[in-house]
Formats: sequence, C-alpha cells, structure tokens
Amino acid sequence: MFVTIAQEISGFLNLPPEILLLVYCSLDSIADAYFLSQTCQQAYHVFSRPQSQPKIFESIIHNVLQDAAPNQAWLEKQFGPGSLWRPKEADLPVDLTNKPAREFLINIGFPSVKLPRIGFNSTHLKTFADKGDSLCRYTGEELYGIYDPDDEVPALSFCLGEVYTQLVMLENEHGHVFWYNGDCYDSLGRDRGLVAQGLDSLAVLLGMVVAVTKDLRESPLDLSLEELERRVEILKRPLDILRGKMRDYDFYAEDAEFWNDLFSELLDDWEFRDESLGS
Repeated sequence: MFVTIAQEISGFLNLPPEILLLVYCSLDSIADAYFLSQTCQQAYHVFSRPQSQPKIFESIIHNVLQDAAPNQAWLEKQFGPGSLWRPKEADLPVDLTNKPAREFLINIGFPSVKLPRIGFNSTHLKTFADKGDSLCRYTGEELYGIYDPDDEVPALSFCLGEVYTQLVMLENEHGHVFWYNGDCYDSLGRDRGLVAQGLDSLAVLLGMVVAVTKDLRESPLDLSLEELERRVEILKRPLDILRGKMRDYDFYAEDAEFWNDLFSELLDDWEFRDESLGS
C-alpha cells in the first residue's frame, strides 16, 4: 500500500511526522510497517518513537482483524482457498452429538492446514476424509484411564489437530476445545487446559494469529544474537496486542497453556539460534 503512495506522491518520504504516522496507521501489515521504517531516517524516527509505536501496532492489528468472524470467506482469506474441511452430515461420527460443533463443520468447515511457525497441524482432517476417519474418537478410559460402565456415549472427545505430539481435542458434551498431552505419565496431568469455547472460536483464533503473523519473515541465520534479541523485543509488542484481541474474542485465550506455548513458539527462534551458535 505505502509503496503505491510513495510512487504517486512526490516527496512522500519527506512528509511531516504526523502525516507519516497516519500512513503507518492505515497499513494492514506489520511487515509493511517494518519495511517503511527502513526507507529513510524520518520514517524510522516516526516508527521508533515510544509514543507512536503502540498506536501504529494497535491500528494495524485493528485493520487486519476488524472483519474476523467464523465464516467461510474470512477463514479462507487467512488459511487459503479450499483449506476448510467441510464434511457432509453422513460423514460425521454419530457419537459427535454436540449440535453447534456439527453445524459449524457442515455449514462452514474447520481449517485442515499445517502451520509450521506455530507447530499446529490439522491436515489429517482432509487426508483421511475419504476413509471416513477424519475425527479420531477417544473415550474417557483411553484419555485418562477412567471407565464408567453406565456411560452410554462411547466417544468423549475428538481430535481436531495436533501440536507436535500433543492433541487439540473437541469435548463432545459441552463443545469446548482443550489441549491434551498423552505423553504425560500422570493421567490426571494429561489435560493441559481449555483452548477455546468452541470449534468456531478456535478457527477464528487461529485465523487471527495467521492474519497478523503471516507476512513476518523468520530471522535470517546470519543475524547476531544482539540483533535477534532486538527483533524479539520489537515483535513482542504487536504479539501482545494480538493476544489482547484474542482475549476479547474468547476469554479462554486469557491464560491458556496452548496459546502461551504458541506465542512462545513465535518468539523462540532466536533462542534456537543461540543454541546452534553454541554447538
């Protein structure tokens, strides 16, 4: 956007600071803001001012997320055309009885995607769709070693995706989404807490993360540790604003371990670089 403006307006980079600030606040990409800040000393000064940067990030993230909603148009804008797994009624397990979850899957669909920057993977939803086994079922006994002979519902939870070896699960009775670590020796410690109020909310929250971070480049391998730490410090500011927007949308995102780990993943590449330099 700002490149077009720069081409059309003579002396764009010499505009007064208050006008440059308005240009920053009209952007819909944090990467564009970083790029603009490197074009000249004036642009860098406006971007770096402590009183300007929070407003710039807040405005950009507002622009990016203002249309966020659990509908096909917005979700496919974030995850890509055809990215949603939308099964037919007959394709869903009969023991998935949560009505809002069923309706969302049938009418809108859940993203079947791989998001390597945060480790989330739900590609199995489409991969196994033809086999009728997209949603893996887990009973209470399988998850926690709990057996209730009076329980007439065979499936307690369904796997939506995974983050490395840990599972993102839909709880059938109430429709909540939780995080499960099957590698934990203590069966009672396997539940890592709630992630989202429902399937539709999880899709939007993931979409928010993708929308804000998809244009951010990973750190070049030749950056010094000092430069990497500075990058993390700067990146943390918009991510904090993003986390606040997510909390406003779904209060489960307030302090969930899932989102804590996900945001750490977005910031941890400099730590990985630190380890590699020491090896």
